[in-house]
Amino acid sequence: MAVKALIKKDILRFVSDHRALIVNMVLPLLLTFIIGLSFGGGLFGKGSGISAIPLVLVGSDLPEMLKDRLAQGLRDSEFFEVTWTDSLEADAMVRSGEVVAAVVLPPGMMKDFFQMKPVAVQLWKDPGSELKSGIVEQILTRSIRQYQAGEAAYLGLWPDEQYPEFVDEDGEFDDSLFSGDIVKVWQRWRNTSDDPRWEEARENMIKAVDRHMALSEAMDQPVISLTVHDKSPAGEAETPRDINLFDYFLPGFSVFFLMFAVSASARDLHREKLNGTLHRQLLAPIKSTDLLLGKWLAATLQGVFQLVVLYLVGAILFQVNLGPNAWSLPLAVLLCCSAAAGLFMLIALITPTEKMMDNISTIVILVFAMVGGNMMPLDSLPLWVHTFGRFGFNYWANISFNNIMAKNHSAFEDPLALLVLLGMSLAFLIINLVLIRLKTRKGVWA
Repeated sequence: MAVKALIKKDILRFVSDHRALIVNMVLPLLLTFIIGLSFGGGLFGKGSGISAIPLVLVGSDLPEMLKDRLAQGLRDSEFFEVTWTDSLEADAMVRSGEVVAAVVLPPGMMKDFFQMKPVAVQLWKDPGSELKSGIVEQILTRSIRQYQAGEAAYLGLWPDEQYPEFVDEDGEFDDSLFSGDIVKVWQRWRNTSDDPRWEEARENMIKAVDRHMALSEAMDQPVISLTVHDKSPAGEAETPRDINLFDYFLPGFSVFFLMFAVSASARDLHREKLNGTLHRQLLAPIKSTDLLLGKWLAATLQGVFQLVVLYLVGAILFQVNLGPNAWSLPLAVLLCCSAAAGLFMLIALITPTEKMMDNISTIVILVFAMVGGNMMPLDSLPLWVHTFGRFGFNYWANISFNNIMAKNHSAFEDPLALLVLLGMSLAFLIINLVLIRLKTRKGVWA
C-alpha cells in the first residue's frame, strides 16, 4: 500500500505540471512533422521518400524532340522535376534556391557527340541544398562514367570507326532529321535516299547503332552478379510496406524527450530532501526500498504515458505504424521507460545536489542522444559510434522501436534489443536498491 501511495503522489505531481506536459508532448510531434516534411514525408505520412528534386536543364541548340524525351525520362524516374531554360535564368534560379541544380549542356553538343569530340557538361549546384544537389551530382557522375566505359570498350574494338557528320552546307550541325516526334524523325530518315550525304551518314549511324547494341548486350551479361533477397520467417508471405519516414523520426525524438521527463521525475529525490519531505517519509513506517520502488515505478509509468500518447497521436496524424500486433510496441515502451527510470534514479542517488544532477543528466542525455540514434538514424552512424552507443539504453530502445514500427517485426522476431533493455532495467533497479539501503543506514539523508 505504501508503494501505491507513493506512486499516486508522484503521478499527481507529474500531471499537475502542465508546462512540462506540453513541452514533452508537443515538441516531439512538431520536430517529427518538420523533419518528415523536409525529407518528403508528406503531411500525413503519405510520402515514401525524398521529394522530387527541382532541376533545370540548359541546352538551347538541342533538338526539341531530344529535349522533350530527356525531360520526360527524368520526370518518369520520380526523382526530378525538370524544366528547360536558358543559362541566365538557370543561374538566377540556382542562386536564389528556386532549384537545387542546373545541368548545362554545351553549344554544339550534338555535333561534337556524333563526331566523338569532347563534350563538357557543367553542373551548377545550390550550396544551400547539399543533400539534394549532391544526389544530382552523384547520378550525373555515375551516368557519365558508365557512358565513358562503354565508349572506351567501343573504341578498343573498332578504333578506325568513321562517324557521320550531320552538317549542312555551311558546316553547321543540321538537326533537321532530329526535329519533331519519333514518327516524323523515322520518316525523314527513310525518305532521304536521294541525298548521298545523308545516305552515307545513315549507313554509318546504322552500323554504329548495331555495334553499340551488340556491345551493350555483351556488357549486360556480367561474370559476377549479386542477387539480394529479403527473407521472412518460414511460412510467412510478407507483403512489402510503403516507407513512412515518420516511423523513423518519431521514436527517436520521443525517446530523446523521454529522457528529460524521466530525469525531472528522478530529480524529485533531491527536492524532497531539500524541503524535508524525504526525511519525513523515511521516519514514517515506509521502507527505503519501498520508497525507491515507488519513485522508480512512478517515473516508469510517467514515461509509458508519455510515449503511448505520442505514438497514438502519431498514428492519427502521421499514420505511424504501431507494430504487427497489440503487444510488441507496449512491451518495448515499458522496457524502455523502466530502463530510463533506473538510469536517472541512479544519477539522482550518486549526486549530492540537485544542481549537480542537472548538469550530469544534461551531459548524459546529449551524449546518449548523439551516439544512440536520437539525433540521426542509427544506420547512418559510423561503426565507432555504435560501439559507444551500445552502453546507452536509448540505443537499444531505438533499435527495438525501429524493428517494430519501421520494419513491422514482432518482439520475438528481433528480441535482442528488448532483452538488453530488460537486463538494463533489472541491473539499474538492483543497484539502486542497494544504494538507497546504504544511504539510509549511514544516515546520509537523515
